[in-house]
Amino acid sequence: MALSLSIPGGPVQLSGNRVQAEVETTATTGELYNLLIKTTSLDASFPEGIDAIEPNAELKALFDLRNRVTLPIVYSFTWPLTGAVSIAQPQMAKKVALDVGERFVQVVSNKNEDTVNWAELTADNEILILRGGLSKHQQAKYNEQNTNFYDEFIAAGQFLTELPNNMRISPGQPVKLWFITKEVTNQALTLKVDYSLLSGSEGTLSHAVTIDPDKMYELCVDPGSLGLDASEVASYSVYFEKLGVTISATKSYTIDHGNYEHNTFLLYANRIGGIDCVWLHGHVKRSFPTESERSQRDARITDTQQRPTLEVDWKVGKRSWEINSGYKMADEMTALTGLFESRNVWLLDGNDIIPVMMEDGDNAYLDSLSDANEMELKFTEAH
Repeated sequence: MALSLSIPGGPVQLSGNRVQAEVETTATTGELYNLLIKTTSLDASFPEGIDAIEPNAELKALFDLRNRVTLPIVYSFTWPLTGAVSIAQPQMAKKVALDVGERFVQVVSNKNEDTVNWAELTADNEILILRGGLSKHQQAKYNEQNTNFYDEFIAAGQFLTELPNNMRISPGQPVKLWFITKEVTNQALTLKVDYSLLSGSEGTLSHAVTIDPDKMYELCVDPGSLGLDASEVASYSVYFEKLGVTISATKSYTIDHGNYEHNTFLLYANRIGGIDCVWLHGHVKRSFPTESERSQRDARITDTQQRPTLEVDWKVGKRSWEINSGYKMADEMTALTGLFESRNVWLLDGNDIIPVMMEDGDNAYLDSLSDANEMELKFTEAH
């Protein structure tokens, strides 16, 4: 009996969507025959797991491994900026190995024996898992189009960002892109930067980057990290080349040189495994709400003026922010839905990174009765 494995969603998948693997056998034997799949984290992020399913009439079994590969991802990004363009962030993408086998009962010397056999797979049996998940509607669209996250993003050379192309950015914004190669060997790539200056002149910069196929890469594509003077740049585009051939999508940015009193940068884990940065340039209100528990004691004849009868047993406070987004284009407002839904958000305050939680609410981001594409966002310190 020969066993084989196929991975319908491709070798890079999101933990929040179905992670499926199909095991097939050429024949069954014995009684209570089941096909097996073993899930192993290559860095011991989760315990080894084995699942069993009886094959169907076509001698196949389809396994859903989503619960097995829910990973304790530790998010990481570069701040303050160091000038580096490419930084490996291996903890944000976890490699999972799959082994296939069979289990059945057979009679040996008049006794029922439970037999387990494992196949020797040497290729195409690993999945790189990212923390994220497409919406049910997006999944339905992909199903209708006979495609998936891997084909649309990794195989297509897309950067793992949900922010729009030609986005307006602040000169000091820590713009980030995230990339995983579809290749199976280390790739020597060139990150190309085509730029236009306010003076009207144009140029191109190049940065050599080596990409390991088992890792997620953070790309710091703010003007400063790319070697540009943000005060002189009107717009720029970034993309990967290999031996002179473009092998990735192109992301373009326009620098907004307006004078804004407040500039707030928020980073958040997006739905496709990366971390996006948005710029808010409206007014900011800072608060420090507190909560406490109090108890009452009886007054004593020996009490002095300093001794209260109402005492605070405990008291705690958290920083909070109310931030206006400032005017944004419609596609930039629409992109904020990723921030609304994110479970991991960070506010940059000088060189500090502050984990925050966005308050739940209606989050009305566009209104056809108003041309004011802006909104109020409320955050509380996540400690």
